[in-house]
Amino acid sequence: MVSATKLEGGYCFHSKNSPLDQPEGVKIHLYRLGIEQREHDALKSFACAGEGSPSLLDTIILSQWENFAQKGQLGYDVTTCELKVIEGQRDFVIQMNDKWNSFSLKKYDKFGHPFGCLKPNSARSYEELLLCIAEGENNEPEVVPSITPPNNGVLLIANAYPVEYGHIFLVPNATNQLSSFWDKRMFGLITKIASEVNSAAFRVFFDDGTSIVPKHMFFQACYFANPLPVESSSTVALYDGATRSGICVSEIVDYPLKALVFTSTNVNALVDVVSEACLALHENNTVHSLMMSNNGRNVFLFPQVKNLVTGCCLSAWECCGYFVYHTKVDFDRASETGISNRMASFSFQDGDFEDLKKLCCAIADGLVT
Repeated sequence: MVSATKLEGGYCFHSKNSPLDQPEGVKIHLYRLGIEQREHDALKSFACAGEGSPSLLDTIILSQWENFAQKGQLGYDVTTCELKVIEGQRDFVIQMNDKWNSFSLKKYDKFGHPFGCLKPNSARSYEELLLCIAEGENNEPEVVPSITPPNNGVLLIANAYPVEYGHIFLVPNATNQLSSFWDKRMFGLITKIASEVNSAAFRVFFDDGTSIVPKHMFFQACYFANPLPVESSSTVALYDGATRSGICVSEIVDYPLKALVFTSTNVNALVDVVSEACLALHENNTVHSLMMSNNGRNVFLFPQVKNLVTGCCLSAWECCGYFVYHTKVDFDRASETGISNRMASFSFQDGDFEDLKKLCCAIADGLVT
């Protein structure tokens, strides 16, 4: 049986009382985005229950994640992990968590196959599969219960080893992915999802250079109560095309890791510029990470130099100034100097960064013509 809980605004969220595993194949609730009533493709959520209230999508994601947690599926309660802000110029945030597993997505390799091929059996469980999100054709968003995920959807998968509250993977359905590294259509959908969630706490992350799930593009997202350190850093404008191309490109300054931030309410402009920059870095074998905030309006880009000895690089949240420590000794010893030096060791070379800045400005300016 599927029951519906009425939410404000005339929407119904269908919560499952029975397993997703059906005889005819894996089923999941589908959230269809409404057709954005936007001017010049401006990002805006039309799924809010009321001013100051959580959006419909935000409510669904968190209720599904909390339901997953209440079933005892999480490896630990991340809300009980010790957090500390290292006082100083940058206010880095560190977490003590001896159970965190950075390779947790490996256990979800079953989602790296087309869903048309997935058939439930006794050896596989899909409890971590929370929701699918796809573009809709109606003016208002809608939730469709228990259907096969469409080819153009993004799967929301709970991370059993969360870095923060509400930690999920966002994985494009394998049957619809155009590229093993980057699909601009899917990045556009991820940006719209961030806008639809409409929560200041919601952050989306992307890491290139990971080998956790080869040949499959995926994002991560979770909720942070406060701005991440990089978001409080000073910026210098490199390209101000707010009235021309609809996008601004800025450089993060006085930060140990070189970074750029793209700002726009125009989803097409944002997706075009960030996609071209990421593809250029990828083609040059340059590791990089992204962080999306402000309801999809800000995208931070962190190019990195991979450690040739260890093969390691910073994760996206580490680039943002948020670090997880596995031992109490390391946690207690953490300092601003130590973290800054670690971040600086992965920072892009000056000449290469100058080239990247020129490239991004040229891409943004090219949108005018």
